[in-house]
Amino acid sequence: MLRWLKKQSARVQANRKQQKAEAHDLLTARYQIFRSLLAGNNRAVDCLTEIGIHLRLHGDQAGLARLTEKLIEETGEMVARLEHLAAGRYRALRGVQHTLATTIREKLTPLSRSEAVPFSLSFAALAPEHRALTGNKAAVLAGLKKKGFRVPDGFVVTLAGCRFFLEHQGLSLQLVHLLAAAGAGTDKAIPPETAHRVQELIRNGLLPSPLVEEILAGARPFFQSGKALAVRSSSISEDGERHSFAGQFSSVLNVRDETRFLKAFTEVVASNFNVRSLAYRLHAGLDPLSFEMAVLCLEMVEARAAGILLTRSPQEPESGMMLISAVPGLGEAAVSGSAAADLYLVGQDGVVDRQRSSIADKERFLVCAAGGGVRWQDLAPEDRRKPVLKEEELRLLADWGKALEEQEGMAQDIEWAVDREGRAIILQVRPLTTMGVQTAEEWQGKTPPLAQGIMASGGRATGRALLVKGRRDLENIPQEPVVLVMHQSFVDAANLLGMVAAVLVDLGSPADHLACMAREQGTPLICGLTDAGNRLSAGQWLTVDGSHGRVYAAAAEEISAALEAWGKNPPAARPALTSLPPLYQELRELVTALHLTDAYGPTFSILECKSLHDIVRFVHEKAVLSMFEAGDEVLEGDLGVVHAIDSPVPFFISVIDMGGGLALTGPKKRRIPPVMVLSRPFQALWRGITTPGLHWGPPPGGTPMGSVMSSFITDQKSERPIGMPNYCLVSRDYCNMNARMDFHFIMIDTLCSPEARSNHIRFRFKGGGTSLERRRRRALCIGEIFEHYGFLVDVKEDLVNASLQGAPMEAIEDTLVVVGRILGFTRLLDAAMATDAVIPAVVRAFLDGDYALSRLEMKTETEGSGMAHKTWKS
Repeated sequence: MLRWLKKQSARVQANRKQQKAEAHDLLTARYQIFRSLLAGNNRAVDCLTEIGIHLRLHGDQAGLARLTEKLIEETGEMVARLEHLAAGRYRALRGVQHTLATTIREKLTPLSRSEAVPFSLSFAALAPEHRALTGNKAAVLAGLKKKGFRVPDGFVVTLAGCRFFLEHQGLSLQLVHLLAAAGAGTDKAIPPETAHRVQELIRNGLLPSPLVEEILAGARPFFQSGKALAVRSSSISEDGERHSFAGQFSSVLNVRDETRFLKAFTEVVASNFNVRSLAYRLHAGLDPLSFEMAVLCLEMVEARAAGILLTRSPQEPESGMMLISAVPGLGEAAVSGSAAADLYLVGQDGVVDRQRSSIADKERFLVCAAGGGVRWQDLAPEDRRKPVLKEEELRLLADWGKALEEQEGMAQDIEWAVDREGRAIILQVRPLTTMGVQTAEEWQGKTPPLAQGIMASGGRATGRALLVKGRRDLENIPQEPVVLVMHQSFVDAANLLGMVAAVLVDLGSPADHLACMAREQGTPLICGLTDAGNRLSAGQWLTVDGSHGRVYAAAAEEISAALEAWGKNPPAARPALTSLPPLYQELRELVTALHLTDAYGPTFSILECKSLHDIVRFVHEKAVLSMFEAGDEVLEGDLGVVHAIDSPVPFFISVIDMGGGLALTGPKKRRIPPVMVLSRPFQALWRGITTPGLHWGPPPGGTPMGSVMSSFITDQKSERPIGMPNYCLVSRDYCNMNARMDFHFIMIDTLCSPEARSNHIRFRFKGGGTSLERRRRRALCIGEIFEHYGFLVDVKEDLVNASLQGAPMEAIEDTLVVVGRILGFTRLLDAAMATDAVIPAVVRAFLDGDYALSRLEMKTETEGSGMAHKTWKS
């Protein structure tokens, strides 16, 4: 009998051990699903960012369709992961996502590849309406060729083709992340190492087969007839009236075979992100994260002479004189300024002013190399001082310049060549932008900037600073031009974007939800300002230069203009978005529009998910809450695979390792010292919890707990007994803490990784052992403390929800130290919260480091019941 009992006991213990192991494995699996879901959220937000750019710029339709299909697939996977994570609680979301996907795919049918623009266009097929797909340089040359000007034959790899390459295998998203992390959108130069890394990614990128087939079909006839190609940029912004981008992009000359042609194509695309072009784009007020380049492929001209013709001499634009620079050989030497050039001043009649013209001493010239590419060649000594151009060539160029200026109605910058047969040829024509006229994009503040950050949405606006500490500050904004100043990107502010002048965010990124909405609304938004909320004053008049990421003190005339414009066009009269075609507007509503902005309100539900953006937001929020509940489930079971932390303060907690969170050495121990926990966020919390001078006992003079104590506290969803163990799920960069302290519970979910956009702190606090009024006051006190540190806070009675999103790893660690201190500081604090007047005094005490409230004065007050009690006053 005894043997049988021992056998049964062993079997029970084995079963129990197996159940604990299975429970731990299940919890670990949920954690992995959660991390996978967070990664999916980042990919989805990236897609939303790129889709928003396509919609605003009326960009490549095929690319828009591909990105939207990718987002549909990503949201489907996110919904499935949430279903596993939340044990089927949000199963209805799958039907909503499926309905949206079906509707969106129907809308995308007209944008299918069969009806989309081709990846390449010959000059013969290129029409004026293709300019937005081929760029200015290619469109102008094709137009001149059709008008009878002598222009080389060629074709264009369209914007659609170039974007297809960048979107292939997620390359464009990698580029956006690298540039945003390096501060793209600020007025600081992009670090050369970042630009080089971006370019290498493009050079090594895999060209998709459909693109290769189509562009080689355009290049092959040239190669088969023994002709070479010049592969050059043709950006949508390039060679326009406001921006020339002269010399900012690469050109690859004398390309003679298909292999070198494909390499030249990727080289030109990569030059969109070189240090020079990025700097030019930033200082011109253009978005450094957008891509709008086509690639021009021209028949290579083996030039005897080449150079530049300016139809107005920059030194004397009113004189009517033209300036012609000329070098022997290829014109790249004149364009780059790498060789001495003859300079000719020519009148409108073609007569050369010999006295003011100059013939340079030319030592070398650039020629086509036999196997491809170019090489330098020395000029014979007797030829160095010879004029490059003949009288008739100068007259012909002058006639062309005069005709083109009259045709375009403004001064022109013309790149030309004379081939070995003596024929003059036009290689490029663009408006002359260097005549000293300042464009709107070159606006500069009259004083040094007050703050600098990253451009998330361009534009310039003036308004009064409204410092947003919490959701209450967004409820009744002043009826005047307002600049919202926030510590983090409160999605709740999305509904106000059409009602404010601009938005400033200390944290955030150009790819977050609020930035997407700001671009759609056309509201200037700067993120990455670090501590603008501390440096700017409430009510201060500011001018926000979103295009350059700078904030200035507003000048008197700017304030007057802003008030006048506000009076003529009040917020209610401003359409959210008016420039989109009907189909794009419908896609915006179904894909990028965000309706779920209040995570704590009654409308944050599956029924209100009306776009893919809504689904992304809903899934992310509910995933974090599901991890809160995972901690709850730990409290209900006995996993066994736990380790109690030796604590020097009356806060006792056990940890469960989700992977890489503990460093266990030697014999297996139930109790371990805190140093054996490798989790970065746990260690930060623990530093706060063990802060010297932190008061863990009840405040002196507080109301006794015994008379008001309840056996249970409720979190509005379930009942949990007081005094249950405290548990913490940890990994190297993650921590989920669930603590029952005396008469209240606290939940903390935090990710602290090198990738700032994924990082977060979610905090929930509820309960207490005194009256509801005292618990409410403690909740308000906690809320004010969290608002001071930049959290989005929602307080309902004695429930506090606080969240911080998108902060760098170091900032998350510093903030978690503060959160750890709050755990001890607020323990039993409700006992002393007798009046509302106590709240600001206690908040100030915490911020001053007076955790024991030693500098507050005690006084005795009498309640309406006649009972005397002690409370605090400042």
